[in-house]
Amino acid sequence: MNVLLLAFALVQAAPDCGKHFSAGLQEYQRKDLSKALISFRTAVQCDPRQVQAYLAIADIYAERGNEGEALTALLQALQIEPKNVLALRAASNLYLRNDQHRKALPLLETLADVTPKSADVHADLAAVYAASGDHNRAETEFRRALELQADYFPALAGLGNLLARAGDDAAAMPLLRKAVQLQPQAYEGHFLLGSALNRSSQFEEARTELEQAAKLGGGDDPRVFYQLARAWAGLGKTPERKAALAKFSELAKKQKDDDELQRKVAVWIDEARALLHAGDLEKAIARLELARETKPGDATLLFRLAGLNFDLQRYDAAREYVQAAISISPATWLYHYLLGLVERSANHLTDARESLETAAKLQSTEAPVFNTLGEVLLEQGERQAAIAAFEKAVKLAPDDTNFRKNLESARGK
Repeated sequence: MNVLLLAFALVQAAPDCGKHFSAGLQEYQRKDLSKALISFRTAVQCDPRQVQAYLAIADIYAERGNEGEALTALLQALQIEPKNVLALRAASNLYLRNDQHRKALPLLETLADVTPKSADVHADLAAVYAASGDHNRAETEFRRALELQADYFPALAGLGNLLARAGDDAAAMPLLRKAVQLQPQAYEGHFLLGSALNRSSQFEEARTELEQAAKLGGGDDPRVFYQLARAWAGLGKTPERKAALAKFSELAKKQKDDDELQRKVAVWIDEARALLHAGDLEKAIARLELARETKPGDATLLFRLAGLNFDLQRYDAAREYVQAAISISPATWLYHYLLGLVERSANHLTDARESLETAAKLQSTEAPVFNTLGEVLLEQGERQAAIAAFEKAVKLAPDDTNFRKNLESARGK
């Protein structure tokens, strides 16, 4: 994150909210990212229109590898400023990295209007058009990118591939060769050139390019070995062709198995939801455990497992799961709230209080959080602080009789 940009945002923040942003900035600079996330999220609670706080949250989550949370923060920033260049660029990159071209398209179109002289934006937009089959728009955008930057590798490779697939080898080959010369260590360029050479029956050179692609990082890409098998077939080398096809089949099967496993995960989660509604918590946990083994870094799955174990009064297991969820997504108030409930049930009042205070800081509009915090404070003998928490709960949910009873009881004591 650009420190100057964050400092500028601090100046722009509402006076009462600036302290949270300032704390987040200092924690970020110290690389205390979990605390920085909580501070930035608290700043957003204080002033929901702090775009730079959302960008900071997104940046930290992206750095931690949590792309889902990063994307959520970026989309929240775009709700406030639909033409924010940083948010548009980052969100479109995340969509493209996960092959969600349709979702990336409107962001890139907006970005191209806002930054008309960015070669990378036009090249990305062209790639999205190409993926959707819009050849004419794709070619226009690739050429626009090359007008802005003649040696831009993605535009050269993209336009070369587009033209080669359309049968215009005479125009495609110079572009693909130039791309390979510019970035000789990028396997994509060698793969695209080798594929184009196959289509024009230049099998010997195609073989050379495709073998280079396999060495430079394409060894797990089934497409490389499919094209290599074609080159060997064109050269009349049957054993080599069979070996390339065997590798292609192995990689394609692995890819298919991975896709099937992801489908099974979705089924297990749906089954767990149905079992939960039926009241069979044990079987629901078993289904979610299967899903967790496949997606161990999914904070939502960990939170669900924590909640089910909490319902079954398995506090150690619940604590382990929810703490793992917090380690992935430290600024999600619901996770801290559940941890507070777990710790309170285990009679760890100091830990419960800390978690509930964090939840209250992250989500200052949830009455149950303040009510539970009040109960813990009362158990710790801090009556005035408990009254203040109960008052907050009643203010947020004035029709809840339990919250009001807690307040009246605390005052009576």
